[in-house]
Amino acid sequence: MAGNQYRTNSRTKIMAYLTANRDQAVSVKDIDIHMKEEKCPVNLTTIYRYLDKLEKEGSLIRYTDEGDKATYQYVDRERKCGEHLHLKCTACGAVVHLDCEFMDEISSHVLEHHGFLLQCRNSVLYGLCEKCREKAQKGKNTD
Repeated sequence: MAGNQYRTNSRTKIMAYLTANRDQAVSVKDIDIHMKEEKCPVNLTTIYRYLDKLEKEGSLIRYTDEGDKATYQYVDRERKCGEHLHLKCTACGAVVHLDCEFMDEISSHVLEHHGFLLQCRNSVLYGLCEKCREKAQKGKNTD
């Protein structure tokens, strides 16, 4: 019984962390550090297993960055992440959902002109978010 309580407690805290950070992608290392801060250390294998379960349920998107390092983002099912692209900031890790009418235009263009049906789930365009872009511009202007 104590094992189940521990597992439930750790999963609850992992989920709370993921939902609190839903606007960015987080790594297993980020989750591990948070769990230690919460005085709820969890085996890394347990974290990976739980993230895998959440991804299969559709509650989590897994992004593979440079060097095959994975990051994860909690998504509400209402967001329909399989239907739109994501924009990820290479500086701060923020993730923006491109869930606007423009996605219909992109999908239609790609299908009509290139014969390619987009599969948007886990699809990411990398760049700088507005805040990081402004910070980078300010840094250039002070040189």
